[in-house]
Amino acid sequence: MSFADHGTTSFAGISGTVHERVRDWMRSAIVDGTLKPGSRIVQTEIAQLLGVSPTPVREAMRDLAAEGLIKVHARKVATVTAIDAAELRDIRLLRETLEGLAARLCAERITEAELNKAERMQEEMERDPDLGKYVELNRAFHLYLYDAARSPRLTQMLLSLRTATPGMLSVAFMRSKERRLDGLDEHRRFLKACRDRDLDAAEAIFRTHSSAAFHEMEAFLEHRPID
Repeated sequence: MSFADHGTTSFAGISGTVHERVRDWMRSAIVDGTLKPGSRIVQTEIAQLLGVSPTPVREAMRDLAAEGLIKVHARKVATVTAIDAAELRDIRLLRETLEGLAARLCAERITEAELNKAERMQEEMERDPDLGKYVELNRAFHLYLYDAARSPRLTQMLLSLRTATPGMLSVAFMRSKERRLDGLDEHRRFLKACRDRDLDAAEAIFRTHSSAAFHEMEAFLEHRPID
């Protein structure tokens, strides 16, 4: 797409540094469908559209690439990440099954020291960091719990499935303001299940933990209105 078609855009009202404002504008544009999956975006065009220098745009694109919302190519060109809806449904089925198994193994095998560290990671997420930082912390939290399950092959399978759904958390949190709080509550209940060595509860919590995010991602791909 060409940004010239949109005329001048203002991001007045978005707080933060110029870099953060550009990043948040781009993230919102992706989630609300202004920038459609697979569409081409160019650093210089965004800078001109928003009336900023290329530097904050380059920093914003770096952040959004880390979140998985865009893929950066050569010559400062990027595209909005595209995911096939049918493939997403298959990935959801696999992840829900494997996440439940990993949670059960984690509750059985996690050590006291590991559980203490997981709780500290949870506390850091509770401090309400910005969305980009939260996505990073959330990913680290889940990878840590996968390792605590002590099943390397299962971890590899889950990592592959997570890689296949880039940007899903960002989309979910932007579309549903409650999802972040609900996710934190599920984390707390899961950690308690681990402390209690309640394998059934741990499995049940994490089997459906990603379901809401998948629902929002499916709605995003179908271009349904935000709830």
